[in-house]
Amino acid sequence: MKTTSWALFTYPVMDIKAAEALLNRRAAEGWTLDRVYLGAFARFVPADTRSAWCVDWSRPGYSERPDYLALCADAGWTLVQKVGAFNLYKAPIGTPPIQTDGVEEARRFRREVLLCGLKSWAVLLGLLLVLAALWLLVSEGSWRSALMAVLLTNVGLTLLLSLPAILTGWLLWTGRLLLRLRQWDRAAGGPLPVPGQRSAGAAAWLCLLCRLWGVAVLICFLLDAGLHMRLSTALGMLIGSLLGLSFHQHRRDKEGRSPINSPINTVLNALILSAVLFAAFLTPLTDRLMPAPVLENKTFVSGAQREDQDFRNRSGLHFTDGPLYASASDEGSFGLRHQSWREETEEDFGTSYSVRRSWLGRPYLVPMGGGYLVDCYTARWEWLSRLVQDLLREPWYPPLEGYTDVWLQEADLGGGKTDSLLLLRSGKTVVMVETRSGPIPRSQVDRLLSLLSSDQEV
Repeated sequence: MKTTSWALFTYPVMDIKAAEALLNRRAAEGWTLDRVYLGAFARFVPADTRSAWCVDWSRPGYSERPDYLALCADAGWTLVQKVGAFNLYKAPIGTPPIQTDGVEEARRFRREVLLCGLKSWAVLLGLLLVLAALWLLVSEGSWRSALMAVLLTNVGLTLLLSLPAILTGWLLWTGRLLLRLRQWDRAAGGPLPVPGQRSAGAAAWLCLLCRLWGVAVLICFLLDAGLHMRLSTALGMLIGSLLGLSFHQHRRDKEGRSPINSPINTVLNALILSAVLFAAFLTPLTDRLMPAPVLENKTFVSGAQREDQDFRNRSGLHFTDGPLYASASDEGSFGLRHQSWREETEEDFGTSYSVRRSWLGRPYLVPMGGGYLVDCYTARWEWLSRLVQDLLREPWYPPLEGYTDVWLQEADLGGGKTDSLLLLRSGKTVVMVETRSGPIPRSQVDRLLSLLSSDQEV
């Protein structure tokens, strides 16, 4: 005989009646709710006697007022569990409902649902206005630099990839909200209508996907924190968050509700926040998530001496003497890897260098005289490599005749010096080479394309 049954319980506030209908439907089948785990998964066990269920709205994160709970208990309703904005009550069959005034119930739900929707739209419109202002005030070069920095972080790339789905879901959710408000208006003071099982089930699954997306963003943040965040910043975040938690414990809402503060929640919050301090130990995982590197231990110029750039943040989150990176010359995200190195031939020894900053703000050296600076970008998808190519290519770069996706810009600096810049794309890899050692011969371009072709075939 089956002793447990599970159901997804991630209903939004607009589907509060669907959540109530689920509990009563399971009660009619001989089950009773044991507990909702992680605010998402309801566990049912066989019921000794059939009970009626009522789901009442309550402010998320706050316990219900004792006088209201006493009133419900006098009416026969016992609070079983609080899940988000829902209070789950159980009573014997035939007990009068908690809310008997349909007009007041619809008014309260309308206020809370509309308030949440307005806040969401205010955030979205504010973000769009900020982006529009930046578009008008910031130069194109700064935009391209910012976008490249976004592509080289896990959080930025995750948000960029999910942006179309977020906007589409936002519009669909708004349409569904307006439909639900219209249905409540049609109820005309009677009981609020119960959403269809398919519609409510789809909304519950969407809410679950949103939570999983939030977890993925948090993991990406921890992966990035070990590479980019300074130790002082992490400590400041931890101390500030703990102070915020302490302050929140003594708050009260307008109706006298107190925050839900259990020791377990406080410990879990502290562990999650302090995990930022140990995010550096996730950097080997970050390297494994990046696309496979190309041109490892290879040079653009045959026989040249290669020196990899060190992208490590010296003041970052590192707790060991040795590097936690698989390669200190690599930076990037799960979709894009950036490698950078300098090359010198025997004629270039003694070259002077200037300091330049990477897309993520890290300093490295650029040859001012001879020598070569090579930047290699390996993407997981070909469309991303095309985007990187467009971000790196200036409009005045002339294409190299006889080649596809190859540009060569040369400028005479006088005194026998030539500034050359080569940009090319081969499959999912984009390479940029800068030098003042003179013009770049086509034989070196052919050699580089051959090396890229052999590396990407492996």
